[in-house]
Amino acid sequence: MYSCSVPDEPRGKAEVLIPHGWLLPNLSLDAVRSLQRGDTTSDLEKGDLRLAGVEVLVARNWVKEEFWPRIQDAVHKGYAAEKTYTFMRAHADRRRSRRPKKSS
Repeated sequence: MYSCSVPDEPRGKAEVLIPHGWLLPNLSLDAVRSLQRGDTTSDLEKGDLRLAGVEVLVARNWVKEEFWPRIQDAVHKGYAAEKTYTFMRAHADRRRSRRPKKSS
């Protein structure tokens, strides 16, 4: 028998805010949105790029070279789950509880 429970509260969101000074000129919001999941919001507010969603992707070619080593500092909610040479992936908050071990 399988049982499934749905959490009482919706899953949190990761939020990434990249300051205008960190972004390369002529960054297209369409290019940003094309890499995101369907439930992610992407806005340019006063030149700053704000991304929010369960999973947010930041491409290295959006950010000036000198700021890429610090890109995880742009994560305001959630955490930087993965960072490679070409992208950073931010996730919403980690699970609050561990999954139960499977019984054999």
